[in-house]
Amino acid sequence: MSDARVTPVGWLIALAAALRLLPLARLHPIVWDEIEYFRATDFVSRGMVPYRDFWEHHTPLQWFVFAPFVALTKSPGVSAILAMRWAQVPLWIVAFVLLTKWMRRAGVGELASLLAVLLAFCSTQFMLAAIEFRIDALGCVLYVAALFLAQRGRGFAAGAALCLAGFANIRLGPLLVVTVIVLVLRAWRSGLRVIAGGAVAFAACASYFVLTHSVAIAIRRVWIDTYVANRYAPAPPLALIKRLATPFGVVAHGFDLGAIDVGTIVVFVAASIGMAHVLWTRRRSRDDLWMLAVLQVASIGFVAIMKYVYHYHFLILTLLALPFVAHLCDLLLARNRVKALETVVIIAIAVSAYASVFRGKEDYLDYQDLIMREVDRLTPPTGRVFDGVGYAVRREPAYRYWFLSELVFTLERHGVYERYDIAADPPGAVIVDIPTAHWLDTHPRTAEFVRRHYLPRWPELWLPGMNARLTPEHPSARWIVPVDGTYVVRSPRPLRLVVDGEPQPPSHTIALRKRQRLEATADVMEPIEVFILPAGGPPLFRRPPPGLSLDAEAAPRTHLPRLW
Repeated sequence: MSDARVTPVGWLIALAAALRLLPLARLHPIVWDEIEYFRATDFVSRGMVPYRDFWEHHTPLQWFVFAPFVALTKSPGVSAILAMRWAQVPLWIVAFVLLTKWMRRAGVGELASLLAVLLAFCSTQFMLAAIEFRIDALGCVLYVAALFLAQRGRGFAAGAALCLAGFANIRLGPLLVVTVIVLVLRAWRSGLRVIAGGAVAFAACASYFVLTHSVAIAIRRVWIDTYVANRYAPAPPLALIKRLATPFGVVAHGFDLGAIDVGTIVVFVAASIGMAHVLWTRRRSRDDLWMLAVLQVASIGFVAIMKYVYHYHFLILTLLALPFVAHLCDLLLARNRVKALETVVIIAIAVSAYASVFRGKEDYLDYQDLIMREVDRLTPPTGRVFDGVGYAVRREPAYRYWFLSELVFTLERHGVYERYDIAADPPGAVIVDIPTAHWLDTHPRTAEFVRRHYLPRWPELWLPGMNARLTPEHPSARWIVPVDGTYVVRSPRPLRLVVDGEPQPPSHTIALRKRQRLEATADVMEPIEVFILPAGGPPLFRRPPPGLSLDAEAAPRTHLPRLW
């Protein structure tokens, strides 16, 4: 007989999910990884072969799955990435439906299962990562599908799903191996079918790289480069502890009461209690819940040993925690602790609604959209852009290793990746996001080139504009022309201009081609500033409202949302 309380909980789930759509659509700015995955997917949608035709270091299944959706959007702004967030929503629906069905067959009550799902929707840490366009979504749904299929005796299909989960997100690799081992130990015949299904899926996926002659470069990018970078990269201290402290309001700038994440705290605490109870009380029966507890312990261990721990690493942990949250809910319901459960759920929903609606960063999203559209408007379609994230989604990257992750920094520093020679092919624009700023700090020659050949339209968007300070000690300056065009010479003193060794007649304008060598000399008695700017170029030195930045790194603040 169905519990009458199931329907109200279902409506609460719908409400919590609807509130989380506000950050998805408007209140949560795009993050670096979303742009990376969008660009990789866009490359694939244009027929490019991963690793062979463009650099990447993640496994590629998501790019192929979403390539048709990326092909439908032509926006140069944030709406292109937001469209991918919407396209990803069905994956999470499938994941939660399959996980709920898995819990029901594992003996968890219907009401308890729905309460666990409701608490997951109230977890800000989980939901912010879930709404972002990430490889984790596809990896998570395939892993949950594998558990669902294995539970129903479909070992071959389960093995194929496990293999595809690895092709979606390589970070799941250690968990996938442990899962296969556990399934084989539980029932070796079914386990052999799991292995067979995984082998067939692997062969099918690997054949793509064989046919495209990209096996060697794929292995190098996904396995060798990642291993070498992980070996050399420094380990931030207490990475896991800091991440675990975040739901309690302990953030980078100190303690923030508004950052307390009740939903995440409840899920973590309830899952820990429920998992401990399952491991102890079901150690002899070793049923589905006990098996999942073993897998969850392994998954937690793999995250704990990572050098870098981010919020999206907890996506799979949270999903696997829900059956134990539901198990604890069953125990409390059996002991008639309904009031306690109601209190916890009400508080979690209230805090979740507050975080979803009143802690948005919509102004940052608008500024991101402005910069992305500006670089698209102010650079030619064939122009290249140098930046560390890939904000210029409709322009080709200037550097082969176009996403300046810690992996690129590490391998370039150790000579595995070639250095970026900006003077050899000057980009049409430079976006000084946080990774680019870090790059310029550690590459002074590149920084000096940018400073002398570009000027800021916005603090993060630098456009061609040759400039120098001439002094009696240094009365001349030299540049490499960054883009074709007619340039306007602005100087308080007459300049003698030389292009590729040829003196030019005195003029306030001069036609130049990209990569030409330009030299300016003046007779000066005191320092002067010289600017040689593209004619008809946009106004420079514009600033956004105070506090806004392209990377939206500032902490959220409580305010009434601007939903338009």
